[in-house]
Amino acid sequence: MADSLDRSTKISSLKESVVKKLCEVLDKSNNNGWRKLGEIVGSDKRFKVSSDDMEMCSLRVLEVEGSPSLMLLRLMGERGCTTGHLMDYLQTLSNSEALQCLKPPVLQILVQPQSVALICGHNLRLSCYAVGRSPLQYRWFKSREEVPHGATPELLISPVRLEDAGFYICRINSGDVCEFSQWAQVDVLNGSTPCASGQSYHSVDGRMKLVIQPQSQHLHAGEALLLECGAVGRPIPRYQWYRNGVLIPNATKRKLTVADAMQDHHGRYRCEISSSSERMWTNEVDVAV
Repeated sequence: MADSLDRSTKISSLKESVVKKLCEVLDKSNNNGWRKLGEIVGSDKRFKVSSDDMEMCSLRVLEVEGSPSLMLLRLMGERGCTTGHLMDYLQTLSNSEALQCLKPPVLQILVQPQSVALICGHNLRLSCYAVGRSPLQYRWFKSREEVPHGATPELLISPVRLEDAGFYICRINSGDVCEFSQWAQVDVLNGSTPCASGQSYHSVDGRMKLVIQPQSQHLHAGEALLLECGAVGRPIPRYQWYRNGVLIPNATKRKLTVADAMQDHHGRYRCEISSSSERMWTNEVDVAV
């Protein structure tokens, strides 16, 4: 990994997390904080910061969550100041903590595992890749339990079973430093075909595929109502059930259950399945009570 950010990067292009951390350091520093930084920049003819500019920055403390440092950095960015210039100013300022904010972390996750829904018997593959300054060690967990043979960047479970559904996370160690990936939810559907190994969910265009349709129900009053649907895809699909064309509150799971069905539950049901960019509907089915 590089020891610092690209010096040619414009301040306005810095990541929000980097700017936030830098502002926190400069705002709390008394002798070598944002005000002293403004004086140093003000003496540079290339990015001159006037006394009026500094006054405008200082007024930010009167605002809720206002940051004088953030205002100063914005002014510097508008005037073409780069990360290299900022690093030189912080060096002159002798603020090592602020300078450290512009250095990349010892360990950085580049590829996060993604939630997925797939059919029982297919191959589950979750990926997590990071870069660090020393050899990396990976360890996958399902909830709080270690996953057997989960010590590589890619977790492969083949074939995946219904009991493999859940939430997964990867821990990466680099020396004494460790980072956790984001959580990835795995939903395993019991399709119409028996669980058989050797298949993977592939979607060239990233589209969802509806694999479980709800079935009509004929019930006696007091019996349990269970409607189920399901789609495979990445990211994991979202669900919303409807009865007679009206949205059912809190019915946002693949399975719609009513412990004691009554005549009020009689009607036509269907489910809307969606992802970040797609939407589809199941068949509409009759429920007679």
